[in-house]
Amino acid sequence: MNVLRVLANPKPVAKSASLQIEQAFTEALKAKHPDATIATIDVYRDDLPQIDEKVLPSHFGAPPADEETARKMARRGEILGQLLAADLIVIATPMWNFNAPPMLKAWVDTVLVAGKTFRYTASGPEGLAKGKKAVLCIASGGVYEGPTAALDTLTPMLKTQLGFIGITDVTELRAPGQGAGGEKAAASTAAAIEAAKAAAARF
Repeated sequence: MNVLRVLANPKPVAKSASLQIEQAFTEALKAKHPDATIATIDVYRDDLPQIDEKVLPSHFGAPPADEETARKMARRGEILGQLLAADLIVIATPMWNFNAPPMLKAWVDTVLVAGKTFRYTASGPEGLAKGKKAVLCIASGGVYEGPTAALDTLTPMLKTQLGFIGITDVTELRAPGQGAGGEKAAASTAAAIEAAKAAAARF
């Protein structure tokens, strides 16, 4: 099993519910699959070249304008390769202002590439990353259920993006209500950690 961890919280693990959930899941997964190969990209600490004026044309197939753009495109290719090599993608992210942290969106823009992870056909777009699975480890300040569920645009966005490239088997692990702090936040995190351990046992 090849696993790709995508870490999208700039906080240290001790201060991040989403990272604690991911850590619990991955540790339990490693215990069950000790031979698993695990790769990690920390989008706030690792080199993740974003789309800019020069990268944009190359993203769509134009030759790099200069050496620095060529370097960026090579690095973006490495990041894409991580996803293509993975059987399981584990994304740890907080919800900020109802959606993704900007560097997680930058990662998504790196791995959604026409001809690599999806293609357009006469019958519509087709995902090229089929057969992979994903786990979403999400922490949020609020609790988005019932009438407030629509405010969570992070989860539908990630599931849409993953589904577009063919990844439709997605497990959600959530720690809502972090904004309450204290015992309520701790209880939410603890429950999500236990759910993460149970989820890992199913892989």
